Amino acid sequence: YMRTYRGAPFRINDYLSRFENSAKGMKLRLPLSRKEIASVINTLLKKNNIRPSPKDERSNSYPATLRAGGRAGDFGIRLLLTGGYSLDSYLPAAKPNLFILIEELPEYPAGWSEKGIKLMVHEHGREMPHVKTINYLTAIHLADVRRKHKAQDTLYCYNGKILETTRNNFFLFHGDVLVTSKNSILQGITRKVIVNIADKKFRVEVRDVLKEELNCCTESFITGTTRGITPVVQVDTIKIGNGKVGKNTKELIKMFNEVINQECKP
Repeated sequence: YMRTYRGAPFRINDYLSRFENSAKGMKLRLPLSRKEIASVINTLLKKNNIRPSPKDERSNSYPATLRAGGRAGDFGIRLLLTGGYSLDSYLPAAKPNLFILIEELPEYPAGWSEKGIKLMVHEHGREMPHVKTINYLTAIHLADVRRKHKAQDTLYCYNGKILETTRNNFFLFHGDVLVTSKNSILQGITRKVIVNIADKKFRVEVRDVLKEELNCCTESFITGTTRGITPVVQVDTIKIGNGKVGKNTKELIKMFNEVINQECKP
């Protein structure tokens, strides 16, 4: 899954590279090359009249807090690869099926970016976390419990280590030191961008992150394709920092938006 900003796909090569690696991880053969998939995506964008927006149809730059949807040229691009039509309804067929879809981005409350969200901890490690799949059984199963706890997402922890949320990567700050998990997670593309740009201003540690670090960290946030950076101000009953969106998180949001402005020009 990837998205456009102003009609231009963001980091398409990175997303297609991960898609290829996920296919290999599932031992599925891609029926099209990366170049052919990119061509199909561009054709679909044109057929749906999604083109880079001219200057008079957009603001000069993306705001410090991004909202999914509600802006011309912002859409999701979903790639689905299945095992194809199986003769025994179990093992993949010789010919996989590839679907490429253009869809509206989901809407999220503006307050999530402005005031931050709450996470609920659950002891869980995803099966084959390095592979991007549509297996969200655990997240769906926990949805009612999460809503009961008034949390907006679930933070997976396993054997005392923080991993990731249901569809996002997790970061925390210890002062000016940015920390994110290294192993047993999906290597998110937005995560990759954040690690690269943060290194210019902060010390970045990609390592095992202990669950107990939630008690002493000063800021935290999650990253994902749809929403970019979403601040986290509470995990279970633990208030992160002063319970408000931190200055370093705000700075990273600004830096991330600058990358979007540079790479997705009209």
